[in-house]
Amino acid sequence: MSIRHAAFLSFLSFTSLTALGEDFPKIYDTEKGAPMPAAEVAATMELPPGFKCVVFAAEPDVRQPIAMSWDAKGRLWVAENYTFAENPMRWDTKLRDRVIILEDKDGDGKHDGRKVFWEGGSYLTSVEIGYGGVWVLHNGTLSFIADKNGDDSPDGEPEVLLDGFNVKTIGHNIVNGLRWGPDGWLYGRHGITDTSAVGAPGTPLEKRTKLNCAMWRFHPTRKIFEVVVHGGTNSWGHDWNAEGELFMINTVIGHLWHIIPGAYYRRMFGTHLNPHVYEVIEQTADHFHWDTGAETWSDIRKLGVTSKTDSLGGGHAHVGMLIYQGGTWPKEYHGAVLTCNLHGNRINMDKLERQGCGYVGKHAPDFMKAKDKWFRGIDLLTGPDGNVFVSDWSDSGECHDNDGVHRSSGRIYKIVYGEPKKAEPINVAAMKDEKLAKFNEGKNNWWKRMADQQLFERGYQEKGRRTNIAEDAQSKDGLVRLHLASALQRLPLVARWPIATALAKHEEDANDRQQPLMIWYGIEPAVAAEPMKGAELIREAKIPTVRRLVARRIAEMIEEKPEAVDALVALMTERADVREDVLRGLAAGLDGFSSAKKPKGWDEVSKAIEASGSDEFKGIVRNLSVVFGSGRAADELIVLVKNADGDANARLNAFKSLTRTTKPELLAVIRAQVNDKVLGTVSRSALAAYDDPSIPKQLLGSWPVRSEEQQAATVATLTSRASYAKELLEAVKAKKVPATAISPFQARQIRNLGDEALTKLLTEAWGEIRDTPEAKKAEFAKWEGLLQPAALAKADQSKGRMIFMAACSACHKMYGQGGAIGPELTGSDRRNLKYLLENILDPNAVVPADYRVSVFQLQDGRTISGVIPEQTERTLTIQTPAERLVIERTQIVKQNQLTQSLMPEGLLTALGEENVINLIAYLMGEGQVEMPK
Repeated sequence: MSIRHAAFLSFLSFTSLTALGEDFPKIYDTEKGAPMPAAEVAATMELPPGFKCVVFAAEPDVRQPIAMSWDAKGRLWVAENYTFAENPMRWDTKLRDRVIILEDKDGDGKHDGRKVFWEGGSYLTSVEIGYGGVWVLHNGTLSFIADKNGDDSPDGEPEVLLDGFNVKTIGHNIVNGLRWGPDGWLYGRHGITDTSAVGAPGTPLEKRTKLNCAMWRFHPTRKIFEVVVHGGTNSWGHDWNAEGELFMINTVIGHLWHIIPGAYYRRMFGTHLNPHVYEVIEQTADHFHWDTGAETWSDIRKLGVTSKTDSLGGGHAHVGMLIYQGGTWPKEYHGAVLTCNLHGNRINMDKLERQGCGYVGKHAPDFMKAKDKWFRGIDLLTGPDGNVFVSDWSDSGECHDNDGVHRSSGRIYKIVYGEPKKAEPINVAAMKDEKLAKFNEGKNNWWKRMADQQLFERGYQEKGRRTNIAEDAQSKDGLVRLHLASALQRLPLVARWPIATALAKHEEDANDRQQPLMIWYGIEPAVAAEPMKGAELIREAKIPTVRRLVARRIAEMIEEKPEAVDALVALMTERADVREDVLRGLAAGLDGFSSAKKPKGWDEVSKAIEASGSDEFKGIVRNLSVVFGSGRAADELIVLVKNADGDANARLNAFKSLTRTTKPELLAVIRAQVNDKVLGTVSRSALAAYDDPSIPKQLLGSWPVRSEEQQAATVATLTSRASYAKELLEAVKAKKVPATAISPFQARQIRNLGDEALTKLLTEAWGEIRDTPEAKKAEFAKWEGLLQPAALAKADQSKGRMIFMAACSACHKMYGQGGAIGPELTGSDRRNLKYLLENILDPNAVVPADYRVSVFQLQDGRTISGVIPEQTERTLTIQTPAERLVIERTQIVKQNQLTQSLMPEGLLTALGEENVINLIAYLMGEGQVEMPK
């Protein structure tokens, strides 16, 4: 191995030891004031008779407790988040987050043992224990920290299992909420403010799962990731009842939701990723905890908690959720839903009752109320003795936090009923299978959940619900029918038709909150694939919502499948009982269309409705006849586009109709929508068709920091014209837009505009682009010939990983391991051999400014070469292949930035053919592999 590669190994060892030896960053407060002392807070809690609150732990032993979890030994693991910051910073990554272990050794209800397990976190929101280690959500990943020998010390660096969770633009809506489900899967939550594209490290973008405002789950051994439900705002709590039904807590638009796999719930704003959802399920609770009649959700910031909101529950923001099943409290609390109310400084309580095909949440008196206005309940857990633990963020602000963060405080309280008894030592993990099974019969579900988890880890497979499709479709139990409707989405499309048809015949479900829509969500892709079968389903269905939405989906396909719309019109002629539902569906599906071909038989149907229909349906027919005739005027479409509260699909259809051609009079209409929640992305893209010098200023003046989709559309538009690209590059140069917003492809596109001054500006603001010389092309051909699929199939990926660690990992990170001097390779296009060879053989062909080498001459006579990962007004941080230096700007005599990257040329030649084949096979692999033994 060459001297260069040996140096890389030495550098790797040095940086690893340095990281392990670094002191935990000193925390600081930006919030003024302080909370009441923890003991005083506990003593003054208002609780029902027989209950009391005690301090389990408080600062300095615990701070910023953002999440909690139990292990099988009965110890409480706490995720401490210090990187969360006030607006506009949002996150301070100079700080770090950590996981601690709190233990009550003598069983008196107060912690008397504390350990720091891991303190390498950033954006840490969650912790869960299982499978010989610790699971964390941090830095946009789901990672596993192994501790196979159980010594409460990590066996190594975290293993990244999933990446792509958005941390850059999503703010406090960040991914959170790890909790083992009764099915053995690991569940989590995701907020609304932006979209994440999630997958195992290295998964191409097109194969990643997109989600926002959703719940998701991950299987710990099969490594499967999937979205469970879509909708909500920013959930920070979920739990399962005794029957295994999942419920979620939420903010603003309703606090309690029954989680039905495959469901789409109301969103606070924006549209679902599936544009054909059309209608959504409303919340499970029949009440709100704030005065929705007189206040908007944000009024609480200005008005505080009004007397009416106080009587209703204290406010709209809910964090943490527990369905009590501990067996220790009085029977009236069994199955009660408890959730912390952020502004109300309390714990709300709801009672679940069966209703129709699901549940309804009924209001119950608030369970606990704090005198301390700094009480910010975050998480709720039942303990081994059946009492409840509550973590307190202890801050005077809220999730938007505009007034600072108080990092030095944090508490965990224990809510106890009756006189506490000293607990016996616990170690569920050491129990045999037969004993574990008996805990399923226990009164305290802490033991049952711990026992079930141990059985899962020992290979027990969750059996799932009994399913007999024929019986379930005819069941008199609405919950059974709901489960079957939910299961539709897991079946092949052809298998969905008979089940959906049978379920849609239950006329008693016509007004159910969730069942008609669950049937629709399950059958929608089948209707899109075979719309003629959709018309037959309408014929059989007894649920108006199903008939109407199937008709709407068919109507939207009028240009591709006109015969299916003809079938709908024929059905309206034949069946008067379905006519109104089909007509409403047609009207909704064609809302926003400027014109469409008239279906067969339309004149006969329209005459029949004009003769005997209501005024409402006569109006619908006349509007549709315009679409089927002369077409809608542009003014009508503009009204639809401008209606921010209108149907999202109708607005999108109208926008597409309007922008099929470029018309000067539409420019103002398009520009007015660039920040719209529904049309923001498409309007930014549409502006590329217009040459107006004020467009770049508008798009850059409202840089969409919360939406990566809008960012991408903005850059695509601004790289389409030389005048626009100049404005973009000036914004990048001025640090108003991050250089990373411009991809290498878009950089080449700017250069291809053929403007010499623009190309120079591109180099200054973004980086250097050079064409590959002929010698490089010949070298490329040589390696491309050697690295054929047959050769790569025989390669040793384990040896390839070793080579990567020696030659590449000092600068590049992959699967969560390595340096950050160069671009991360995990999510790159590394399965594309051409991409790999171009970047390895000619590393200086495309060099973003952040990775270019600078040469510094210092006053003390030293010359240093490296890249600049960080800089302030006073200092520069310089990363060399061997060290990371912070230099005062006043010490720099001369600075010269080169066009080269830090990556050396000639790397493959130095490695030799066999090593190259192994390395490339590893880089192009599907996932992480073990190092050679």
